[in-house]
Amino acid sequence: MTDVNIATEMLIDAFQDRFDTALLISADSDLKGPLVAIRKLCPDKKIIVAFPPERRSWDLRNIAHGYVSIGERELRNSQFPDEIFKPDGYKLKRPEEWR
Repeated sequence: MTDVNIATEMLIDAFQDRFDTALLISADSDLKGPLVAIRKLCPDKKIIVAFPPERRSWDLRNIAHGYVSIGERELRNSQFPDEIFKPDGYKLKRPEEWR
């Protein structure tokens, strides 16, 4: 359902004028349909696709206004710490398999 949720939220945000440029971090070509719809129905909206390390989609690349590839080092350097404390004191902990 993740793809459906991403597609739904992107379409809603486009129709409600919540962005000028959207950044989609994915290489899943199932998301081509919503991008085509946004380009057709909201031609003033721009979509940039950021591909995760070692992932690409020609379908997304060809429909987006632009694309970038996220390198392994950039991904590693953008990780949150292992533990984060919310203002109310609740501790969020990164799962072991995400390290």
